[in-house]
Amino acid sequence: MRRAVFFFLFLVYVLSTDASLRVEYNTSLAPEIINTEKIEGEEYFNVFELNKAFKAHIKEDILDQRLKINIYDNQLVVLINASYLFHGNKLYNCGQPVLARQGKYYLPVSFLTDILPLLYPEQISYDSNVIRAATPVDSSIRKIVIDPGHGGKDPGAVGFSKENYEKDIVLRIALYLKKLLREKTDLDVVLTRESDDFVSLQERTQLANRANADLFVSLHCNANLSNKVNGIEVYYLSTAITDEDRAAEALENSVVYDFEGGEEAVKRYDDLAFILADMAQNEQLVESYELSSILQNNLVSSVDCRNNGVRQANFYVLRGAYMPAVLVELGYLTNKEEEKKLINESYQDKLAQAIYHGIKNFKYKFDQIQ
Repeated sequence: MRRAVFFFLFLVYVLSTDASLRVEYNTSLAPEIINTEKIEGEEYFNVFELNKAFKAHIKEDILDQRLKINIYDNQLVVLINASYLFHGNKLYNCGQPVLARQGKYYLPVSFLTDILPLLYPEQISYDSNVIRAATPVDSSIRKIVIDPGHGGKDPGAVGFSKENYEKDIVLRIALYLKKLLREKTDLDVVLTRESDDFVSLQERTQLANRANADLFVSLHCNANLSNKVNGIEVYYLSTAITDEDRAAEALENSVVYDFEGGEEAVKRYDDLAFILADMAQNEQLVESYELSSILQNNLVSSVDCRNNGVRQANFYVLRGAYMPAVLVELGYLTNKEEEKKLINESYQDKLAQAIYHGIKNFKYKFDQIQ
């Protein structure tokens, strides 16, 4: 009798404890384990287990109450607190709802055993508690384009002293930033220019797109009619709201009129191709804003400067980029004291280091908690 009771209790214990599913790959990759747990009597797993097993890219859309999951370069849209998901133009039912618990999201195990083999028959199969999968597509951040603004015939902002130019300052910072990223991360780093050359705004983002870059960071120094204005701000692409943002937008975009062919050149930047590019950039707005926020916080906490915050403007140089893209204004050359700081190599190094740490932190967050 005692043995029967003991066996029953042991069975209850086994059935109530967390279980797991094994993922085996059709290559030499080591197997992964997806941990599962019972919630309200049903088997669930944390959605971020998909990142570990399939290198999935997961975006949380809090407003629309959905998760966007990219696996094998295909996107699924999962509804939070519902059992439905969208793939292509079709609706699928997982049988159990996606749950939100203390900031974490849990999917029913049927998503792994039934839905994924149905949606990815060539990549995923399931049998006897084992998932067999093709090599995952790596969607982590691997390549970044750093864009030192202006160059060549375009000096950019001119210092209070009339002796220093934006194009020279941002180039030195970009070159040091490239060195830091190459030495301390696994990122592939590309610069839009590595010497005093003129590169059109359109060519800069075309270079990033051709390189299949994952991030685009454009470096600049600002200017203002008032020599009292100072501080650092980071922009992402959107409609300018304030007079200050519109002024910065006009200043950076004036390159097109002044050095790329006048009104005809401006018209090219406003044609259908760039309108479509704007639409593509809308897909990256959340990541662009997050990268802007991280860079802004890192910069103002690393150097003595005024915090002008994260801002938005319709910069031409960001409009053609098909990846998260930001424009960093590192200070006002037209402010006497800020010019002195910006031409100081030690200060430039601090700016580069702050941007490096910001990019590194964003990459970690994107790759690990995506």
